Amino acid sequence: MNEPSTEPPTEPSSERLDERLRRETRPLHTAAERAGVMHLLLKGSLPLPIYAAMLRNLHALYEALEPALQRHQADACIARFSAPGLDRTPSLVADLEVLGPPGWRDALPLEPAAQRYATRLRALGDAGSRRLIAHAYVRYLGDLNGGQALKRLVCKQYGLAGDEGTAFYEFGSAENVAGLRHKLRTGLAEMRLPADEVDNVVAEACDAFVWHIELFEQLMQRHLPGGAAQLSG
Repeated sequence: MNEPSTEPPTEPSSERLDERLRRETRPLHTAAERAGVMHLLLKGSLPLPIYAAMLRNLHALYEALEPALQRHQADACIARFSAPGLDRTPSLVADLEVLGPPGWRDALPLEPAAQRYATRLRALGDAGSRRLIAHAYVRYLGDLNGGQALKRLVCKQYGLAGDEGTAFYEFGSAENVAGLRHKLRTGLAEMRLPADEVDNVVAEACDAFVWHIELFEQLMQRHLPGGAAQLSG
């Protein structure tokens, strides 16, 4: 059993969590967009089998994150990142059934970065840590923002019709997407955490972007060891 802490509680942070997250993760966010397979996807030159491999690795992250968030709904701060239709695990399964090979869970390997990331998410879930907020911020707000542009790009690049193969980016109507974004952003803006917890969440969000960069680079190294030059060779 843990001994009661003798440390006095820290004061609430004087700066809003959403502002610090946005400011301190911006350079890493940009770096992630330029890393490995994500760079090729945004250029419109990522082969479909490698895109499916990327989805498989993202599926492993959500499969760890979402149960962790659900387990701690009694924590009002974590509960802010729960809303009907927000979960992405079922959507990724639907897309992989369309775009991936038969038996995609076994056929598409997980990269070391994804394995480490998923292990971290499960550990945070076991601990009930508010650092989970960082990962919900990185993933869900990314899906609700840049993910909407990615849906159009993916449809065009792979010749997909309707919503087939793009369930990952589907959150309903434009009004529903805007509503979910507003809910998450407002939740972050109104969250009043102690200063040390804010520091922890911001540091965790930075780590999350680093793990994404590693994942995108590892996918490139596995599937295109010659890099983008291989596609034009």
